Amino acid sequence: MKLAAGVLVLLLAALASTAHAQPVTITISQPAEATTMDPGRSTQVLTVNYFYNLYDTLTRWDTALRLGPGLATAWKSVNETTWEFTLRQGVRFHDGSPFAAEDVKATLERNLQAGKTVVQPGFATIESVQAVNPTTIRIVTKKPDPLLLVRMAQMGAQILPVRLTTDDGVKELARRPVGTGAYRFVEWVKDERLVMEANRDWWGWDGRAPAVERVVWKPIPEDFPRIVALEKGEADIITNVPPDRIKGIADGRATQILSTPSSRIVTLSINGTQPPLADKRARQALHWALDVGSIIRNLYAGQGKPFSGGVADTDFGYNSALKPYPFDPAKAKQLLAESGRASGIDVTLYAGSGTMVNDKFLLETIADMWAKVGIRAKIEMMEMGARQRMLNERAVPPNGLLLGNPQSTLLDADGSLWRLWHPNGFNGKYWIGSQPGQRFHELMEQARYSLDSAKRRALYTEATQIIHDEKPWLELFQEVIVYGVSRRVSFKPRPDYRLIVSEMAASR
Repeated sequence: MKLAAGVLVLLLAALASTAHAQPVTITISQPAEATTMDPGRSTQVLTVNYFYNLYDTLTRWDTALRLGPGLATAWKSVNETTWEFTLRQGVRFHDGSPFAAEDVKATLERNLQAGKTVVQPGFATIESVQAVNPTTIRIVTKKPDPLLLVRMAQMGAQILPVRLTTDDGVKELARRPVGTGAYRFVEWVKDERLVMEANRDWWGWDGRAPAVERVVWKPIPEDFPRIVALEKGEADIITNVPPDRIKGIADGRATQILSTPSSRIVTLSINGTQPPLADKRARQALHWALDVGSIIRNLYAGQGKPFSGGVADTDFGYNSALKPYPFDPAKAKQLLAESGRASGIDVTLYAGSGTMVNDKFLLETIADMWAKVGIRAKIEMMEMGARQRMLNERAVPPNGLLLGNPQSTLLDADGSLWRLWHPNGFNGKYWIGSQPGQRFHELMEQARYSLDSAKRRALYTEATQIIHDEKPWLELFQEVIVYGVSRRVSFKPRPDYRLIVSEMAASR
């Protein structure tokens, strides 16, 4: 009897030890598949989430969006146009190769070449990058750049091994990423899963063991199956929670809602290079004909804030004096008539499926409202890969509008408004006001290179007023981030939409 009891104790101990040894795994479900593993080729928020887990940047934002050290441990201003960074020693890429200054130089120089990446406008202030020695990098800007330290944390600033920055190298990188980040790539089964495991050699653990050892990113395009996956424990975090399901998830026995105001805005890029949308009165009419407050209440459970001027209230340069156009169908009709289009206009609305919650319903609601004033809108939904190509190739057709929810990369109008409307930006070719010689272009370039914060604020005030008046894109609202989360997982939602697994904890 004693022998049997002893065997039972040993068996239970072994089982407990085995259970304890099981790696902590979480599953995150987003509504769209990754489009690439190359951080220079996408700024789509769902894909960027992968980048911030696989790669590191020289500087980095913490959960409160305070800037701190990353792959650089210190920095100093040598003069008004030169910064010197001391690099973290002992860091290795996931393939075992050592991290050094040449990797930083190659990554940033790739971002400076037009057409090589989609993030070039965000690095356009840089004149040159110099590897002083293996642990020191020097960055020279064309003029004084008040945001250089912040640029080193933005989208596209993820440092790559020098061998993967070549034309052939980035093709390999797009499929099989190699970074220095907290998580390393394991496998990518298209439309099924992307798997990462903890990089136990990551410098950021500071001697701690990873709280989450394995993460599975599982694309589930449709809302209902994504919610079911959360409720059944098949997913631990889901994004793009439908507003009408928030209460049910919050009240669930094993689920919870985590949310926070965001730095992301909902807009539709407008190709206004040809009539009728080349006329600002027609673009203004698009806004007067929309009841944005009703859209927020009915499609997003009141989770959102109408805005105007191109900048979210999280960013330096936000202009609180600008008020969104009120809903006034009569005013919309008047403007159409004044532009010579009393009989109405024809436009096409484009969106990638999974761009945001209720994206198709949003376009249908917009089209219904517009129809009442004579704006005839055709809707075309597409896969996210096709949307990314349209975005990257600046291929929105004339009089077409592409749904997007861009976020600030710098918490400054330079990283939101000018990133998108710079002549080389995603929207730059669609509006004459972005081009050199135009007042908007002049204001944004002056602000980009001024070290005087009061002057920069004044420049942004005038620039945002131009956006408010010209309406080169359709401005809807500033988003609120909402996640459905298993109660076994805990983390603080970030206003920048990043899901950074090293900031999470989970029970088995």
